[in-house]
Amino acid sequence: MVKEYFRNPVCISVLALVFIFYSGIFIIPDVFTFNSLIDKSQVQQISGYIMSSPAKSSSGKNYAAKFKVHSVENQGIKASANGVFTILIPSTLVEMHFPGKLYTKANSEKGFIYESGGKYTFTGQFNDEYFKVDSCKECVFDSSVFGKIDEFRAKCRLQFKRLMYLWKDGGGLLLALLCGAREYTNPEVADAFKKAGLSHILALSGMHLSMFSAIALFLGNRIGRKKLTFVIRVIALICFLWFAGFSPSLTRAFICSMLLILASIAAVEQPDMIIILCFTFLLQCVMYPGDIKNYGFMLSYAALLGILLTNKFFSKIYDRFLPRILSSSLASSSGAQILTVPISLKLFGAYSPIGVIATSVVSPLITIFIYSGLLLIIVCLIFPSLAFYSGILLNFEYTIIKYLVGIFSLAPRITI
Repeated sequence: MVKEYFRNPVCISVLALVFIFYSGIFIIPDVFTFNSLIDKSQVQQISGYIMSSPAKSSSGKNYAAKFKVHSVENQGIKASANGVFTILIPSTLVEMHFPGKLYTKANSEKGFIYESGGKYTFTGQFNDEYFKVDSCKECVFDSSVFGKIDEFRAKCRLQFKRLMYLWKDGGGLLLALLCGAREYTNPEVADAFKKAGLSHILALSGMHLSMFSAIALFLGNRIGRKKLTFVIRVIALICFLWFAGFSPSLTRAFICSMLLILASIAAVEQPDMIIILCFTFLLQCVMYPGDIKNYGFMLSYAALLGILLTNKFFSKIYDRFLPRILSSSLASSSGAQILTVPISLKLFGAYSPIGVIATSVVSPLITIFIYSGLLLIIVCLIFPSLAFYSGILLNFEYTIIKYLVGIFSLAPRITI
């Protein structure tokens, strides 16, 4: 069975690209490198577009985001520029409108919403491979249809953060799971997830996308029209990806899901998931070549490939002494670890063996947590007076998850 893939042109192409990208033998040029008539070290001001939702750094002092530059300035001299690089924006600027985040100096100035799609003018200076922002002089969204959509998304994400803030720690976790924003995630809990080998749960991935696909599929089946079911699923996936943002792992999951939907429309009963994964890899490399060096990109593909290659093998082992529902979850967790362990050791120098068991226990609880959170959000939109009681229920579930993750985080880790 495996030998057939070595004769498939799609699989051969992927193997060749993986060798070229990650063997270290070849130097892959950065097609998005900064380029301008003004030397990088002399740049004092940049103008362009934020391409990703700013993510808070581990220190909490800055937010990192991808920035596509179109012009730079030095002492009044302006020049065109191109390239994509990382910018670090001070937390005092980004969190100006966030609930519970008060900064006297920042609030004395005009505040902006920092989200992808906006056109910004920043002052600051380049430092190594990123641009350290000092201040923001301008923020506008294009007057085009897409610009209006980007502005609407930015405001929706801000309002969602305000709602989640009312639900305290439980809302902070739900915020991270639904839109990738970790501003209100308890740092100790986030660290416990990492030590327990559960970082992938907090990172938006196929698990989150599949849940929204399942909701859409349920609604479509209730309507009873197969064609309409496909439409609802596609709309649900696009809306979630639009709101959460195009992270590498989520993009991989989206492309895979769309290919599976197309296969279903074409009446392909059992599509070959390894071929689909390989084709997804090729598409993502073409559409988003910047993702190739991203850790989440590598781990996402490695985990899914490990599951596809070894799931049957581990299922036969676990089926001997565990109920089917438990053996299936444990088999998937074990398969995901097969290829991600060497990558994790290489990139981070650490690995948590307990993650295999922890994932099988915590993932179902996270699924319940997300579904109940979505339901409570709908309830609160209809009956705002129930927001307080909804928060109590959500935090009860959160406490159980926090307690279990804390126990798993105490297990020893392998470090090199």
